[in-house]
Formats: sequence, C-alpha cells, structure tokens
Amino acid sequence: MSEAKDIHTVHFSCACRQVTGSFKAHDRALPLPLTLCHCTTCRHQSGLLCNSYATLPQGAEFQVNGPLEFYKASKTVFRFFCSNCGANVYVEDTDTEDRDLCTGVLEEAEGVVRLENHIFVADSKDGGLSDWVPDVDAWEGFSKGGRKLDAEWKEGFQARGERAGELQAYCHCKGVRFKITRPDESSADLSAPRGDIVGPSATEQDSSRDDAIWWLRENGTKYLGGTCACNECRLASGFDIQAWAFVPKANIRQPGGKSLDFGAGTLKRYDSSEGVYREFCGKCGATVFWHSDSRPDLIDVSAGLLDAEEGARAESWLGWKTERVSFEEEAQNKDLIARLSAGLKHWGEEKASSSAAEKHDFGDEETESDSKKTPKTGSLD
Repeated sequence: MSEAKDIHTVHFSCACRQVTGSFKAHDRALPLPLTLCHCTTCRHQSGLLCNSYATLPQGAEFQVNGPLEFYKASKTVFRFFCSNCGANVYVEDTDTEDRDLCTGVLEEAEGVVRLENHIFVADSKDGGLSDWVPDVDAWEGFSKGGRKLDAEWKEGFQARGERAGELQAYCHCKGVRFKITRPDESSADLSAPRGDIVGPSATEQDSSRDDAIWWLRENGTKYLGGTCACNECRLASGFDIQAWAFVPKANIRQPGGKSLDFGAGTLKRYDSSEGVYREFCGKCGATVFWHSDSRPDLIDVSAGLLDAEEGARAESWLGWKTERVSFEEEAQNKDLIARLSAGLKHWGEEKASSSAAEKHDFGDEETESDSKKTPKTGSLD
C-alpha cells in the first residue's frame, strides 16, 4: 500500500489537447533531470534555439492517446508530434530504448523536472541559448562520456566577415524553406500592435515614433529577437522556451524570390485562437510562423530555423531583447524561466558594456552610406 502511494502520475497534453497522456514514476526518481539540447537536428526539427527534454526512467509506465505523427530523424531516432497543432510530445531512440518527453507539454513542472545541463552546445557555434542560462554545465556532445566546454571553446568558430544579403531558413526535413532579406525602408513602413516582448501592457499611444517601430533594432539594421514563455507557445511547440525573430512579411521570401505563402511546401496551420495562426511543418513537426489578423504584416519566425553562418543566435541579423522574457509570468517551469530571465539580463549588460568599450576605442562615427541604409529605429537592449 505504501509503495503505491510513492508512485507519482504525471500528465501531459498538447496545445489543442487532442494528444494527452501520462507516465508514472517513483517519487525517489523525481525530479527528472531536464536537458537542453542545442544540436542542429533539434533546432531545425523544432524551430527553437534548444529543445527541453526529460528522459523517463527505464520501464516507466507510459501512455499516450491522440493524433500523433512521427518523424524519423535518423536511423534510430523517432520524433512524435501532434498532427493538429504541431506540438512535439516525445522522442524515442530504438538503439538506447530511451524515451525523452518534451517538457513543454507537462501539466506540472515543479518537483517533476529540474534543469541539469546543456548538450551539443558546440553545434550552435556561438553558444546559442546556453549563454543565457549559464549556471549549469555545457557539453560539446552528450554529457555521458563527453567533453565539458570551457569558456574558450568558441575560439574555433570564427565566422567570415562578409555581410550576407539573405539569410536562409528551413526545417529539418526541408519541406519548409524560405529566406529573409536585410531590413530596408519598407521594413518600417507598416503598423503593428506592440508585442508583450516590448513590455506588459504597452500601447502604441504611449510610445514614441522610434519605439513604435519595435521590431527593428540597432538603428534599423537588424530585426528584433526575443524569447517567450507563454502557455500557447509552450504547448504548441512542446518545449519550455520559444525564440522568435520578428520580421516584416515583405522581407520573407520563398525559394525563387516569391512572396511568402503560408500554404507552401509542407506547412500546416493551427488556429490557436480567433484570428491567431501558427504554422508548423506537417512532416517533421517544426514550429515555423506565428501571425494574426491584427498584425498581418509582421511575422514571428521561429529562430531555430535560421541558418546564420555566425551561429544559432544569428546576431548579424537579430538584436535580442534581453530585458524581458515575454509572458514570463505564465511560465510553467518557473525556475528555468527565472534563470533564463536573469541570464539574459546579464548577457545583455555584458554585451552593452563591450559595445561601449569598442566605441570608446575605435570611435562610433557613422558613415554616410550607413546612415542611408535604414531608418534609425530601436536600440540594442
């Protein structure tokens, strides 16, 4: 009788709740170690900067119901996601017999999972999201038998100096492919309600002209990048931390230069609420776009799809919002998101300090050609 009381049943579900399930674990096995994986496969298969997983104990009773699709990511790895909303649910490795649950679908996190490490960080080239949650170990590959990364590991990854005019983006199966162009005059020539990433309860009416064009950063030369912990993003992706790039629709092109088409390739649409739409790849399950009727000309693009030479954060294209995690107050895994929020702020402060030092050393005079590139909107946070 006492043994039965020591068994904890943990439930999970996707955004549309068509996929539901549970697993059972002994209390002594909890909390399960939570791993953030930064490998190239995970980033392009999910659309996120990293995927959050918890490996279930061997032999744990597990059940799942609903319209699941599976994607064979490699010879032995199968990824299961909801065919209706696109939420990643779990991953199975037939070689190790491991089953990794995507932690964003959990109905509870406290006492169930606890952040342990970052793995395959070297795939990101620049550290990716691991630099924003720096208080756990980062590993080159798997942690078991692997190499722990030190502070100097990035020295071997030096991107070339050319400023590319286009940024390729794609999901893992490449059924979804598109490209992003550099900000131009048209990038600011639209109206878009301010997102929560700018700040809670922000309105156009109480903002300046520069602040109103919130999706452009660094004098209009980059797009805004931001993280989100809202319930809908968590449940629709299946993971705890969604990373978005905010890009005008006019700057997103299909292969061949055609305008963005939400029905192209393997894209599927999930209507998460009235007038709000999310696209995902119907073949591999990658989250791709968020857009709405109230904001038709500005698209949220899943940042993990971007293939920037310098690394996962695509810093030659994106100026990341570091002062806020959007909808932090909705976080399911409050410990993880609190650590992300603190790490982002610290990273932003260090970056600003480094930038100020460079300007002091080399001067910050703007050339005439630079001043004509784009309107001066936004600043680096």
